[in-house]
Amino acid sequence: MTTPRVFIIRHGETEWSLNGRHTGTTELPLTANGEKRIRATGQALVGDDRLIVPSQLAHIYVSPRKRAQRTLELLNLGCKDSFPWQDQQRDSSSNVRTDAKVQVDDNIREWDYGDYEGLTSATIRQQRDKNGEGPWDIWRDGCPGGEYAE
Repeated sequence: MTTPRVFIIRHGETEWSLNGRHTGTTELPLTANGEKRIRATGQALVGDDRLIVPSQLAHIYVSPRKRAQRTLELLNLGCKDSFPWQDQQRDSSSNVRTDAKVQVDDNIREWDYGDYEGLTSATIRQQRDKNGEGPWDIWRDGCPGGEYAE
């Protein structure tokens, strides 16, 4: 019997991840380079003789963020069913490699940065210093207008 494993894959590069801006709820597409790198990652890690063997996948959870969904599409896992966010039915003659169901789950979406959305950590530190709030620790201080660690 195979030992169960969990794979956690972060979305590909966006303009904001490229320049260090915190991205939570803002929908940003992957950059061309981000798409290229995810395709390469899929070729390197996905296959019958690779780390991720599609036929052994039991379930796939994906964030509601379009960048995460596009990342999943580009990994080319060969899902039997069409993705939940796609209107068209999958062509059954295409390369099916897994029967795993894909579920969009809000519980794995990115952090809601609230007022800090789109800002770099340096900018947040400057704002907090100007307001006399002291150094920022996301786990201790959370994000005004957004989430706090519970």
